Amino acid sequence: MTFSISLRASWVVALIVALLAVGSWRLQAEDKPQAAPASEKETLDAAARKKLKDVVRLAFVAVHDGWSSDEVVLNDDLNQKFIAHCKERMPEAPAFDCNWTLLNLRKAGELSDVSATRRSNDRHDDYLHAAEIAARFLEDKHSTNTDRVICDPKLRAEFDALTKELAPDVSAYKLRKAAFALRKSRRLSPELVLRVASWKKEVEAHAADKVAADPKLIPDGPGVYLFRDASGYLYIGESSELRTRLKKHLDKSDRQSLARYLAEKNIKDVTIEVHVFDPDSEAKQKPMRRAYESDLIRSRKPRFNLAP
Repeated sequence: MTFSISLRASWVVALIVALLAVGSWRLQAEDKPQAAPASEKETLDAAARKKLKDVVRLAFVAVHDGWSSDEVVLNDDLNQKFIAHCKERMPEAPAFDCNWTLLNLRKAGELSDVSATRRSNDRHDDYLHAAEIAARFLEDKHSTNTDRVICDPKLRAEFDALTKELAPDVSAYKLRKAAFALRKSRRLSPELVLRVASWKKEVEAHAADKVAADPKLIPDGPGVYLFRDASGYLYIGESSELRTRLKKHLDKSDRQSLARYLAEKNIKDVTIEVHVFDPDSEAKQKPMRRAYESDLIRSRKPRFNLAP
């Protein structure tokens, strides 16, 4: 059994290394046109998709007022005008499809003749962490990417609500724009092990004080947990028994830096995010969970995993 687990763990590590070796190609592909989502393929035939492209282009030209296609998607006023124009010509087109098509027209270079003369030079340093946490949480929860989150009215509202909790004094527009800035700077690049792990993952988030009062909020199966607050990611770990492990952390963590932080700060301000795996999946094996945990630590840089 030990030999079998070791072989499987080696396979995971080898696969991650191979994916990292082609990582630059994967990242470059992010700026290229992406395949239409399943919902569009199911609801629009080829003729409808072609018509939608024409409708979206005309709507963008009509409303953009010198702003870029990204701004038309990100800014509520511009986006509402854009969707309204699309609906006038194609009432059956969902808002998501209109936004998604606009972004992909830009990525395909099909809007290069439409001049974007206006710029908004916001600096996002003070709230980038809030945009990153919200974007990554929704990507993990819904198995999607940030562009699709912002294009989808329902997921966009979920993103806005989460960032409002993390950065209440910052406008939803600026936080959406920060998420796009993170994506463009490769800060939201795909976490490779998340793409290859097929463990029927469920993603939840709970206030730490509520978990302390009722540990049964957390399933007691295998998974990875993330402590975070408004300042960013604090600590990431893995366990075969999430509920038991988190109860120990909240009673008195054996990670001294985390224990001090939880003792000094208001625990009500701390959130515990859990990625819960199917107990019958390969996630029951520690080397598998460690590969997943390590990839999250590498990309999200929680402060107490990096310092004693």
